[in-house]
Amino acid sequence: MKNGYFVLSLDFELRWGSYAWDTNHVYDTNILGARKAIPDMLRTFEAYQIHATWATVGALFAPSKMAISKLNEQYFDDKSVSHMSPFLKECTTLGENESEDPSHYALSLIEQISATEHQEIGLHTFSHFYCLDNKNAEETFEKDTRAALAMMEAQNIQPKSFIFPRNQFHPGLLEVLKKHGLDVVRGNEKHHLYREREGRESKLHRALRLMDAYVNISGYHTFSPESCLDQGMVNIPSSRFLRPYAKPTRYLESLKLHRIKKAMRHASKHGEVFHLWFHPHNFGANMEANIKMLQEICQYYEDLQNEFGFESVTMQELAEKVRRKEVTA
Repeated sequence: MKNGYFVLSLDFELRWGSYAWDTNHVYDTNILGARKAIPDMLRTFEAYQIHATWATVGALFAPSKMAISKLNEQYFDDKSVSHMSPFLKECTTLGENESEDPSHYALSLIEQISATEHQEIGLHTFSHFYCLDNKNAEETFEKDTRAALAMMEAQNIQPKSFIFPRNQFHPGLLEVLKKHGLDVVRGNEKHHLYREREGRESKLHRALRLMDAYVNISGYHTFSPESCLDQGMVNIPSSRFLRPYAKPTRYLESLKLHRIKKAMRHASKHGEVFHLWFHPHNFGANMEANIKMLQEICQYYEDLQNEFGFESVTMQELAEKVRRKEVTA
């Protein structure tokens, strides 16, 4: 019997993920809380031998404000200012470095992730670029990608996996990614509730997706590894967003975990993939409860590993397995 695969990916953003909508900095508690939660996540992953992909905003790799300013001057000329103006405006607020401004810089955390076994560092654009909201911005997107890769190369990191900010999956940009060596992406669940959209979601869609977190409305969203290969790219769709603990819905936590575990068991029994994702800043509040939730999921993964041979893999590791199977088929 084929074993299934457990993929876990994180959208690592800090303040770069909220500057476009949180102009009053009301979410900063979560952002700074993520810095405390990440070491606990890494210890949990180590304890259960969890392989995870950290799709990281390129600007977090900057050692200083000067480093970001130099890249901005190099890559973002007058033609791209209209697409990059919110990012460039945010850059005017930066402190000089990580110790002065821990919400915009994260080299020390990236080093912790890199030093932890079985962790992959991927890319989440340089500026948290919205790929559907920005119309006709292919040239700017390529410059954004090149800026990120330049910043990451300075830290000897060459990413292979890419995750679109706000899940704004854009098929028209895949060739740009492939050209720069990024040939593994995270797509969206194949259901109308989760298809990529411009801008913010409607209240109805948000309500239905919230319900789907607790009651199986849209299915398990597991899939065969072979289905991920498409025209030289490996697209590993998400299966479920791990919603953080929230006091108003605390009585529904068991339903949420049951929904996730049922999908994990389905994938492990049928040789399929289950892909769970979240943001580190989701754990920035109610940290103890969120880490406990993550530990319960990881413990269940271990149970399924013992029962069915369920295997934890990064996005890149799954892509390598898929490509090897294609070669030997």
